[in-house]
Amino acid sequence: MLLSRRRTATVTCFLRLSFQAVIHSVWCERNRRKHNNGFNTAPELIKKIDKIIRNRVSSLRHKNVAFYGSMMLEWLGRTT
Repeated sequence: MLLSRRRTATVTCFLRLSFQAVIHSVWCERNRRKHNNGFNTAPELIKKIDKIIRNRVSSLRHKNVAFYGSMMLEWLGRTT
């Protein structure tokens, strides 16, 4: 999927959001560990990334209800 040139707009948007959420979460986790504030487990990081993506798609829904609404439904279908 990553190397495919025939991606739908939804998949492209998911890839971008996922990449940004992973980088953000890993960076925050790095800072937590560096400053001795404990650490999160892998399932906690996955849950945090899922929440970041849901919140971002939800916040964008007012711009294009049809696109981001269907995107939210697709994300919920993939993660349940």
